[in-house]
Amino acid sequence: MEYAPDVGRHAIAQANASHGTRVLEVIPELGIYRLSIPADRSVSEMVDAFRRDPRCKNAEPNSIGRGGDFVPADSFFAYQWPLHNTGQFGGTPDADIDAVEGWQISRGDESVAIAVLDSGIDFDHPEFAGRILPGFDFVDEDEDPTADHAHGVWVAGILAANADNLFSVAGVDHFARILPVKVLNAQNFGSVMDLAQGLVFAADQGAEVINMSLINYPITGAIRNALQYARDAGAVLVACAGNGGIGDADRSGPGRSPLVISVGATTRFDERAEFSGTGSALDVVAPGEDVPTVAAFSYGNSCDFFTGCSAATPIASGIASLLLSLDPLPTHQQVLDILTETADDLVGPPAEDTPGRDDFFGYGRVNLNRALLEVPEPARSFQMGAGAGFLALLAWACSARRRTAGRDRSCVRRGAC
Repeated sequence: MEYAPDVGRHAIAQANASHGTRVLEVIPELGIYRLSIPADRSVSEMVDAFRRDPRCKNAEPNSIGRGGDFVPADSFFAYQWPLHNTGQFGGTPDADIDAVEGWQISRGDESVAIAVLDSGIDFDHPEFAGRILPGFDFVDEDEDPTADHAHGVWVAGILAANADNLFSVAGVDHFARILPVKVLNAQNFGSVMDLAQGLVFAADQGAEVINMSLINYPITGAIRNALQYARDAGAVLVACAGNGGIGDADRSGPGRSPLVISVGATTRFDERAEFSGTGSALDVVAPGEDVPTVAAFSYGNSCDFFTGCSAATPIASGIASLLLSLDPLPTHQQVLDILTETADDLVGPPAEDTPGRDDFFGYGRVNLNRALLEVPEPARSFQMGAGAGFLALLAWACSARRRTAGRDRSCVRRGAC
C-alpha cells in the first residue's frame, strides 16, 4: 500500500486500525507497506476499501511470480518424453503432462505415502534410496516384498524415482514415500485374495494414494469391499483401464470399478495407444507407450522402456500424490475432479478425442501443472517458500496476496498391465 505523502505515522496507524490490517513489512525508500488482512475479508475487498480511503495513494495485490521451470539433472531425463516432450524420438512437442512447469509448484513431500500394489520393489536400487517404507508380501505371506518380476520396479520408477541426482531417470513425485505391497508373483499373476489383502494393508498403513497397475481382475465382492475399505480410509485409488483395446476399460478390474480412477494410455504423438482400454469406465489418459523408467535389477546408470497402461497409471498416481503434498485434505472424489477438470482435452485424433468426456480419451490427458494450479494459493505459496495467507499493502501499492482458500507383452496376462 502507498499512502499519500502528507499522511504521517499516526494516520497510517489509524488507517490500519480502521481496516483491521497489520503491517508486516515496509520498504521505507519506496513507502511500500505489506499488510495482513482480516481472515473474513477477501483481497479484492481490501484493495477496493483502501483505494477508496483518501489516506491511501494506491493499493494492489502482492502477487506471486515464479522462477524458471525445474529441469532435473538426471542422466536420461532428455529421454523422458511423458514429462517433457520436445519432439525427441520424432514425437509431437508438448504431448506430455507439463511436469517441468508443475515441479516449480511442488516436487512432492515425504509426508505422503504411496502404496504400489504390484510385484514388489528393489530395495537396493539407488533410485529408491531413502524412500521405501516397510511393506508386505501377500504372495508369500511375509514381510519381504522384494520384487521377483520387473513389473513393480518399472512402475515404482515411473511414479517416484529419485530426481536431480545425475543418475538414470526422474519420477513424477520426487519425495513421497513408497509403500511396496507385493500382490503379484514371479510370473506377474495375482489372486483376488492377495489383492484384497493388499488393499486393506495399504489402507491400514495410512497410504494416501494406492497405485494398481493391474488388469483382468474380476470385480468380486471381495475386491469391491476391499476397494471401499480403502476409500473409506481416505485413500485415492488409481488403476489401469486395461490393455485389451476397445471396450476393455469396462471389462478389466480393478480399473472398471467406479471406486477407482481409471487410466488409459497415450503415445508420444498424443494418439491413443492401440492397446489402451476404452469404455464408459475410463476417466483420463496418460503417456503409456515406451515410457523411460529405472533399469530393473540393474544398478548401472541406464534406463528401461516400459509400455502398457501400467506405465500410464503411476503417472496419474504421481500427480495425485503431488496434489496431496500441497493440501492433505482432498478426498478421492476431489482429486478425481481436479484430474478430469484440468486434463488436456482434444489432443488426440478428432474421431476419438471429441469435446468433453469420450470413451477413448476419457476427460483427456492428465496435466500436472494445471492440476497443481487448482490447489488454493496459500498452500501452493507455502510449498514454494513464499509464505502463506498474508496480503500486503506496499508503500505506494497496497499489495495483498490473493487469498483462495519396448512394450512389456507380459502385461496382457491376468494380474498385471
